[in-house]
Parts: sequence; structure tokens; C-alpha cells
Amino acid sequence: MKTLYLITKILTYPGAFMKGFWEHVACRILKLQVTDRRYLRPNESCGHAAHAPAMTPAKAFLLSFLPYIAQRILGWIFLGASVAPLLLFNLHSPAENPLFVFQIVALFLGISIICNAFPQWEDAKRHWRLFYGALTPEEGQAMQEYSEALLAAFDAVPEAEAPEAETPVEAEEQAEPEAEIIPPELPELPDVPRFAGKAGKIVLAPCNAYFLAGAWLERYGIPAILAIVITAAVLVFR
Repeated sequence: MKTLYLITKILTYPGAFMKGFWEHVACRILKLQVTDRRYLRPNESCGHAAHAPAMTPAKAFLLSFLPYIAQRILGWIFLGASVAPLLLFNLHSPAENPLFVFQIVALFLGISIICNAFPQWEDAKRHWRLFYGALTPEEGQAMQEYSEALLAAFDAVPEAEAPEAETPVEAEEQAEPEAEIIPPELPELPDVPRFAGKAGKIVLAPCNAYFLAGAWLERYGIPAILAIVITAAVLVFR
């Protein structure tokens, strides 16, 4: 399936590049570090801006939503400008349609952009997990070790002994500056995800399912294949 995925990305390379660009913009907005700025790579990450994983449900949802607002708007604009004259009104010759070449280009751009309007499969899986998943055994062990280290850090702080009662004169003579309290060295919180609440799981369930299903379809190049088949069928059997 990797080969099929790469073929569909090559056929729709303008949309794949724009998808990676908008993902990069969304990562900047959400303050997620982009680890690879190459949007077109010969692997499963083609058309994707490699970035640090989102660790909260809000960031995961926005990462699956924000990049594709502009992507879908641009795609439908290009399709609207080309589908009507080419496929509905059958204006297929430059003589009767002076904008024929531009509309062919707009049709190609519109299809390529719309076929790349879903989240990356890995992002969609993490998005789903942050809403409906649970800690993995490794993450649970890390949290357990963190809790134990946190309790040990506080237990290591010696308790201050209560001073003996002294007369006011002795207290003035033996007054010493108070010892500086050194806070305990606390362990670092492990990098584990935070999961959505019950309300978010229910309210955003349709969107989450849509993102996951679309990412799965795009993973196997199905949108691009359908677009090519439908366009060819319309042109042949019009």
C-alpha cells in the first residue's frame, strides 16, 4: 500500500504540498515543533509536515481541523471554476471556450487539493486515542515511577524541630538568622498524554470519526482513485 499511496501523492502533488504547508502553519499556531520541513518525501510521510506529537485533546483536534479549512476552500473554488464549464456545459474546445486551458489546470488543482484534505493517518490515530484511549503500560509505569519519586522527594525533607522555650533576654542574646529552606528537587513530569473528558468525547464524536475515516481512506489513496475514475467516466459517458 505504500507504493499506491506514493503514486496518488505524486499524481496530486500540488495538493500534497499544500497539505504539508498548512500543517506547518497549524503547528506554528499550536506551538508544536516541526522536525522535518520537507513536505514531499518518498515514504509514508509524503504530503505531511513531520512534527512533535500533540499531547492534549484540544491540540490534536485543532491539528486535524485547522490545516484543512483553507485546503477545502481552495479546492472547492478551483473545482467550481472548472466543473461547470467543462463537465456541465460541455465547453471542451478552445474555440467556444477561451479559458479552456486555464479550466483544465483549475480542475487538476481542485482535484489534487480536495484529495489531500484529511489528516495524516498517524495524527488521526493519536487524535482518536487522546479522546477515547488510555495510558499504555509503558506510560502507566512512567507515571507510577514519577509518583514514587515525588513522594520520596518530599519525605527526604527533614522536619523542623520545635525550639525550646527561652526567656526574652536569652532569646535576644542567642538570636540567630533563620536557616534558608531549600526546596526538594522534584522529578520531571513524564511526557504522557492528557485525555478528553466525557463531554468532549460525546460532542465531538462525529468529527473525530470523520477525521479518522478520512485519514484511513487517504492512506490507501482512495480519494484520488475515485476522483480519477469519476472524472474519466463523466468525460467518456457525458
